[in-house]
Amino acid sequence: MGFFLVSGVYCYHGLIIYVLVFLLHLGAFAGSPELEKVEFMETETNNIEAGGFDGLVKLKSVEISNNPLRSVPLGLFKENSNLETIIIKFNKLVRLEKGLFDGLTKLVNLQLHGNEIEFIEDQIFDNLVNLKKLNLGKNNLTSVSTSWFSNLKKLTVIRLYENHLQGNKIRKLVKLFLENNLLTSLPEEYFVGFPNLQQNNLSTLPKGIFSSLKKVKKLDLSRNHFVNLSPDYFDGPEKLTELNVQGNMIKSLDAQLFENLQFVTTIKLANNDLRTLSGDVFDSLTKLKKLDLSNNPWQCDCNLIDFYHWIKTNAQKLTPEVHCEYPEHLKGQEIKLLNEDQLVCPTLPPTTTTLLTTIPTTVRTTKPTTTLTTTTLCCIGFSTAFLSEISRPSNLHLKSSMP
Repeated sequence: MGFFLVSGVYCYHGLIIYVLVFLLHLGAFAGSPELEKVEFMETETNNIEAGGFDGLVKLKSVEISNNPLRSVPLGLFKENSNLETIIIKFNKLVRLEKGLFDGLTKLVNLQLHGNEIEFIEDQIFDNLVNLKKLNLGKNNLTSVSTSWFSNLKKLTVIRLYENHLQGNKIRKLVKLFLENNLLTSLPEEYFVGFPNLQQNNLSTLPKGIFSSLKKVKKLDLSRNHFVNLSPDYFDGPEKLTELNVQGNMIKSLDAQLFENLQFVTTIKLANNDLRTLSGDVFDSLTKLKKLDLSNNPWQCDCNLIDFYHWIKTNAQKLTPEVHCEYPEHLKGQEIKLLNEDQLVCPTLPPTTTTLLTTIPTTVRTTKPTTTLTTTTLCCIGFSTAFLSEISRPSNLHLKSSMP
């Protein structure tokens, strides 16, 4: 059997073959045992038979990209135990069956992104004991099974961006990309090394979620729905150097928020809802070099004075500059260029209260008549408490008269 060649180059000079095919048949490369790399890129390849790569015992890399391929048969790689890289991206794959990667103990890089994968059988990756990188991004996955990765002791990078994930249980990673999913919460002990959780719907995290991430350097929680950040979130990643929480709805920062982050050099807090901060909130960050606080609605009044002094002292760390949003007459002005006497809070005008004119009322009965007299007051500058006190009936003048 052979393969139907449409166009391209069939280069058998011992190493590489680039082909464009419609159909790859059993034993298509049986006469080319020295090949180390095969690529099918932007072709109309829609079917590959089991054994299609039989005979390629030295094959190290396979790429099948941008094709209408809907499935990969079991046994396709059964004679390719030297494979180190498999790239099957931007095809039409819907499911991955257990046994597909059996025997590929040397595989270190598996790229399956840009397909339509919605189902992956448990233990499918168990034989990939040397796998370091796995890309499952841009598929239709709604959940991730812990059994997929239970035997992957060397796995350091997983990419799961742009799926439909709603929950997850992944452990012992250095890098995990989960941006552009539908996550609204994460379970406790959800291990994510180099967690890139941007563009989800997260508004809260369990206490100690990153507690075992002792070596994580970067944490990206940008473009979620956080309003507040708890110091408990950062109890664990003590080696963290970069924190990105821009594009949330954060209104304030806890005074102890950064106490455990002694190695942080970069913090991105742009595009939140910060209006004022205390002057000591960043004091524990002794290694801080870059801080982005731009595009927050800073209220430049007396409540900002302490943080204003911090900005003046640490202006070199702020990139880009920070500008006032309120009050209106300071809008757009760079905070560090203001004078302290411009940071004032509006004073309320004195309360003016006027009690109505005296209205005497006389009721004729066989009993003594009581005339109620109230006094007209022009009470400019009196406190509300004082006015309330003098208005009590016990403090009004009562005049009694007989008929």
